[in-house]
Amino acid sequence: MRGSFIVHKPLNNNVVIAESENKKEVIFIGKGIGFGKKIGDSFEAKTYDKVYSLVDEEEQEKYIRLVTKETEETLLIIHEAIEKIHDAIGTQLDERIHSALTQHLALALQRTRDETAIQNPFLTETKWLYNQTYQIADRVVEFIYKKTNLRLPDAEVGFITLHIQSAIRDSHSSLNKDSDLLTRCIHYVEEKMDVEMKREEVEFRRLVHILKLMIQEPIYEKVSPFKKEMILFLKEKHPLCYNISRNLVRMIEKSTGVSIADSEVIHLIISVQTVLEKHNKA
Repeated sequence: MRGSFIVHKPLNNNVVIAESENKKEVIFIGKGIGFGKKIGDSFEAKTYDKVYSLVDEEEQEKYIRLVTKETEETLLIIHEAIEKIHDAIGTQLDERIHSALTQHLALALQRTRDETAIQNPFLTETKWLYNQTYQIADRVVEFIYKKTNLRLPDAEVGFITLHIQSAIRDSHSSLNKDSDLLTRCIHYVEEKMDVEMKREEVEFRRLVHILKLMIQEPIYEKVSPFKKEMILFLKEKHPLCYNISRNLVRMIEKSTGVSIADSEVIHLIISVQTVLEKHNKA
């Protein structure tokens, strides 16, 4: 946030409540920004690296309550963890998500200290649909472990993933585009087959893997008469799966602007057919 501010109250070495020229109160969060600051001192956020601001009054109240409950060390670790998320997704979290994630990480650490068990019924689905984001969350949890010696469980990794995914969805990150496209593809398959795929099944994971490769790492190959014949054979043998796969390919090509190779189409048709056979036997 640009502009000059007057320090209203330094909460600790890393949190400062300041007042703008138009008397608007702002909370600034950043490593070392409150060190040596006194009431009435001038403050400019641009002079510090990676400073977050909270302008919304409700979010400010939540954060102040958190500061009174958590140690300065814990809040600094959480701040540094959120910096890593910021660096990974290439965009700064808005204050609503920043505040929610801060509170969640503080609560997750407390639950882990208390050895409180937590369930996450969406963990498998989250891990496979938002795998890149899940990897970011996993690295954040590893960073927290190195700093605190507290290992957050996989259930928490899943919840942190959803917070990060929410931030990505609000941004223009390529991760958002890819994950949304993948989700649309999966929902399309379920709708056309009239099934609900179980996220823990190997058939589902293979389908997600194939779709991800098509979206993120498409291959380029010369036209092959054999592969064209194979596609025509699959079209005749498995028309439903062929039509579903063809429409998935159109969705991906339209979104990415890249033509999908015949070999990838063949793998996709076979994968979709495998999913269908699995559910027909169930």
